[in-house]
Amino acid sequence: MQSFATIEDAVRVANEIISGKMEPHLGCGLIAAVGEKNNYPKQLQMFELLAHEQEGHEHLGVTKASTLPHIIKACHELIASQA
Repeated sequence: MQSFATIEDAVRVANEIISGKMEPHLGCGLIAAVGEKNNYPKQLQMFELLAHEQEGHEHLGVTKASTLPHIIKACHELIASQA
């Protein structure tokens, strides 16, 4: 069973999202949960926002689909920050 508790786990999920092994919205939620478990470190805060915005913000013009490019960008930035 895979762990979703550390920054390293979040980076692993980000790599899986970029490689197409994990659905981006699901992965975003997993990374956001890692952030919550670790007192919201700066490098994971964008995932918390994007996970939150995936539903219930359609009246503001934010949809699950519209968050996709932002999730991919956040994944690249997270991976780069750990290199």
